[in-house]
Amino acid sequence: MNPVQASHPDAFLPEASSERVPMLDLLRGMAVLGILVTTIQTFGLTEAQVQQLIRGPHGGTYKLATLVQVLFGNAMPALFTMVFGAGILLFLARPKTAAGMAIPELYIRRQLWLIAFGLINALGFLCTSDLLFFYGIIGVFLFPFRLLSTRALLIAAIITALIYSGKTYWNFREQQQNYEKFQTVEGLEKKQKNLEKKGKKNSKAKKRELTDEQKEAKSAWEGLLNDQKFDPKQNDATIKAMRSDYSTVWNHLLPKIQATQAQYFYRLGLWDLASMLLLGMVLFRRGFFTNQLSTRQYVILAIGGLLTGLTLNGLAAFSHESLLRDFTKYVATNGLPWHDVFRPFAQAFSAMGWASLVLVIYRAGLVLWLWQAIGAVGQMGLTAYLIQSVMGTLFFYGYGFGYFDALPFHQLYTVVAEIWLLQLVFSVVWLRHYRLGPVEWLWESLSYGKWQPMRRHETSPETARALS
Repeated sequence: MNPVQASHPDAFLPEASSERVPMLDLLRGMAVLGILVTTIQTFGLTEAQVQQLIRGPHGGTYKLATLVQVLFGNAMPALFTMVFGAGILLFLARPKTAAGMAIPELYIRRQLWLIAFGLINALGFLCTSDLLFFYGIIGVFLFPFRLLSTRALLIAAIITALIYSGKTYWNFREQQQNYEKFQTVEGLEKKQKNLEKKGKKNSKAKKRELTDEQKEAKSAWEGLLNDQKFDPKQNDATIKAMRSDYSTVWNHLLPKIQATQAQYFYRLGLWDLASMLLLGMVLFRRGFFTNQLSTRQYVILAIGGLLTGLTLNGLAAFSHESLLRDFTKYVATNGLPWHDVFRPFAQAFSAMGWASLVLVIYRAGLVLWLWQAIGAVGQMGLTAYLIQSVMGTLFFYGYGFGYFDALPFHQLYTVVAEIWLLQLVFSVVWLRHYRLGPVEWLWESLSYGKWQPMRRHETSPETARALS
């Protein structure tokens, strides 16, 4: 039995079962590997450096960075999230466990442990793009949604996506309002200067000072404007910190990790991820993840999804470049924040398009050995995801090999290829001897409160019950 055929059906849930859904492992593996295409930039470069690549000359590096953004964008994290959403339904559909523990109780325990793994990934491994913490929290809130009809789940997915878009638009409107207030203040200041030049020293206008509200409005806009500018000194300080010891790197990244897991998550990330989780539930019920659609349907979804997703990604990339080049002009001349407002829809279409394309190729029987290896990575999705964090941080950060800011942009993808190769080989070899990945085994053991069997010839209580 090859690794794909021996895969577990649960999206990111390492629970033995009598049923197998190989496509979930395949797509999960594809998503895990694909995530590294975008996260490698956060491991090896500062955010300011990536932005400078976009602002810079339209040479080969710019074209590569834009190509990565347009082709993938957030598609792979979105697909990873969708598969996790499918796994929620799979897990909660099970009967009572052999140990007598109710499935809802076990599910909540697993989600709480997933939160712990997310904290370890972010605060221990220093991964600034962790998803596990979010999955653990949102998964608890989505527990009642398993009872909804497929149509209701789809409506909920669309509503949460629209909430994200609405909040993004609202934030943009606040920026526009800040700019309008700044223009008013700037006009008053210019008027004062003109009066001074004319020598009207006794003019009331000359002696009039800005109110506290006007000073605050001016400061707010200037703060936004400064955030968009490239600061060489700050960038150099970041590089120096990232090349230092673990403690220095930890202290430098902690504010960013906290802002992501708190402020960003509760303002925007919650709605973005919830929409993808709910969409994953819908696609699972429709048979998308279980290979039940016709080849013609997958072809249509591949073409339609990629055309729509890549078009929206292209629009977002062009808009983001305009924002970085001239933030004031971007805010003053646009009615929508095109760089981000359609993100849930762009990543959803892209993810479905890429997944459909892979399933079409898989059905055609092409390079099956590769899909089997990717399926093995997917079966060990949690392990593979955390290994990427460990390998990425150890290779680039100062407490490891210290290659941060040492490689040209294009060479980052040489590192991606090497990590992919290691993960593919490791996953295939490991699953020849063990029923679960090492982190999946730990997660299962912690959830049940006792050590679970790990080798293939050992039978867990759950497997024994399922086969009886």
